[in-house]
Amino acid sequence: MAARNEDLEPETGRDLCLVRRDGERRGYRKDILTDNLSERDTVFICVRCQGIMREVCTSTDGEQFCSSCKEENEQTHPNLKMDKMILSFKCSCPLIARGCKWLGALGGCEEHLDTCGYVLETCKLRCGVVLQRDELKVHEKEKCPQRIVECKHCRRELKSCELATHLEMCPKMEVSCELKCGKRLCRENMAQHLKQECGLVVETCRLGCGVEMTRDELKIHVTETCVHRFIPCEHCKKDFKFCDMTHHLDKCPKMEVSCELKCGVVMCREDVTQHVEQDCVEKEIECPFVKYKCEAISIQRKHLSQHLEEKRTEHLELKLTAMELKLNAMEDTVFKQCEGSNEIKQHIDESKQYRDESKQHRDESKQHVDESKQHRDESKQHVEESKQHRDESKQHRDQSKQHRGESKQYRD
Repeated sequence: MAARNEDLEPETGRDLCLVRRDGERRGYRKDILTDNLSERDTVFICVRCQGIMREVCTSTDGEQFCSSCKEENEQTHPNLKMDKMILSFKCSCPLIARGCKWLGALGGCEEHLDTCGYVLETCKLRCGVVLQRDELKVHEKEKCPQRIVECKHCRRELKSCELATHLEMCPKMEVSCELKCGKRLCRENMAQHLKQECGLVVETCRLGCGVEMTRDELKIHVTETCVHRFIPCEHCKKDFKFCDMTHHLDKCPKMEVSCELKCGVVMCREDVTQHVEQDCVEKEIECPFVKYKCEAISIQRKHLSQHLEEKRTEHLELKLTAMELKLNAMEDTVFKQCEGSNEIKQHIDESKQYRDESKQHRDESKQHVDESKQHRDESKQHVEESKQHRDESKQHRDQSKQHRGESKQYRD
């Protein structure tokens, strides 16, 4: 089958063509041309992929399109003359957004891309990074995580990506005391320092958090940092352990939260349910005319007024149809119970007349809708004609100005 427009995506990389989501290449991209196509040049646009035709084919009925847009078993023949014209179009490099200044014929763009310094390539050191050709050498020498570097502490050679892990264990690296006594020493001497030199005394927190620290730090810890200290909730003013506060805030009825349907209203958590059921504009509700078989069984509250306005005629028809069905059912029931009665027959005739009038009202309503649509189309046409007249008037003024300038130059 021919490609639909929505199946195609413009490739922002080095590809000259539109590329389907499945990877298949179609017509040339229009955005790389240096000159915009005029209305006359639209003959070069593929009617199937909307790109500039690539390897032009002509079908038996005269339709022209890309060879890659040809349907299976479709009879075509190549159009070499049009191919030559298209390949002579002036275009820029597809990588102009990255800074490439190349300009040339569309037919020479593929050859340019083979040497373009802005083309992306994969790092030769197998780090997986893709960079422009011009940037790749600097990357491999200075930035690649797979390049070989030397640890400045132990002079060991290893890959750059392994350096951070190595520094966490390097025995020659200078680190601070684990207990924050202020002394710095090689990591390999840390055990001896902790065992023989560090003078910090350690105690366990009395609030039961299990933290061990110096006495001076413990005084601050129990009032400011211990997870078992009690603090008041800023919303409901009740006291809770610090470690339980997050769980409490997830349920605190006095905490202000945004509407769960993201309508933007902020309220106390205890008021959310009432808000969603009664006021929230994002709440999904059903149209009041669902009982008359309106299909809007789920519509946001904020769109209900617009829906009722747009579907006013349709709702009226649905309601009238329902009334007719109800009248028919009533007539059938009454007729069966009182068959042959002149009074019932008169009632049936009146009901039939009412149905005919209802049908006439629906037809008139539909006619009004069609006339309104026609008036809008005519108004739009008048606006376009007015715009065209303004453009012509501007052109005449420019020509008149030019003629006056030529006359003045001639007089001089």
